[in-house]
Amino acid sequence: MNVVLPVSQENRPALAKPVGAVTAALEILRCLGRHAEPRRLSEIARELSLNPSTALNILRTLEHEGLVALDRDTRRYGLAQGLADLAAPLLARDDPQRRFTLALEASAAELGVTVALWRRSGDEVELQQVAESDAAMRIAFTVGRRLPMFLGAMGRLVAARGDFAPEALRAGFDRVPWATTPDYAQWLAEVATAREAGVGIDRGYVNRGVIGIAVPVEADGPPNSIIAAAMFEVEGGPDPVTIIHRLKTVAALAAEIPGAPHA
Repeated sequence: MNVVLPVSQENRPALAKPVGAVTAALEILRCLGRHAEPRRLSEIARELSLNPSTALNILRTLEHEGLVALDRDTRRYGLAQGLADLAAPLLARDDPQRRFTLALEASAAELGVTVALWRRSGDEVELQQVAESDAAMRIAFTVGRRLPMFLGAMGRLVAARGDFAPEALRAGFDRVPWATTPDYAQWLAEVATAREAGVGIDRGYVNRGVIGIAVPVEADGPPNSIIAAAMFEVEGGPDPVTIIHRLKTVAALAAEIPGAPHA
């Protein structure tokens, strides 16, 4: 993650030849930002020791660009919405939801898989957000889709980290629409592996020829949110270890989103 230091006298780079008009414009913007109430031209020029004519020309330019607003009744200047629009891309980088979305999309594109955020809803998991690769043949899901909570790689995680009685596990297993039904003892062993490794894997039992890998968003307890990847099982496909590492990175970003069930 890139760290952007705030501009201050201590960390500003030295300039061989500062541009006076640019420096004066920034001083005017900072001056307007320091005061709760809009300022007159004379007040701005006096505070900054600027020539009134120079200050007026800069203010007119800033007004034209939407960074400063002039109240023509009071002849006072204040900051305008254009500053917020100018800063929006920078502020968005620090938005947890945007960071998560970008990581989700980057993972799908770079790994060539479909990556999704699923959330537990009763006895089901519901698709909240998904990103697909640009491959000609890719796996597609529709946001809002619901699946049985014990299905596939996600189901192994839910079963592994939930407090389910043996009969509830068996009943949930039987409700899954398997493409190829795994041996129940084998499935329980895979649930135990998921509990130990913190990763659920399904190899073609839900959809033939499709591998599913899932990791929890929550560090402990029953998983309310899960990051899962789905890919075709092909020779030379993405390395599962690489996928797991990337999914855990995406899950860590999902955990930072405020207001989510896992937050």
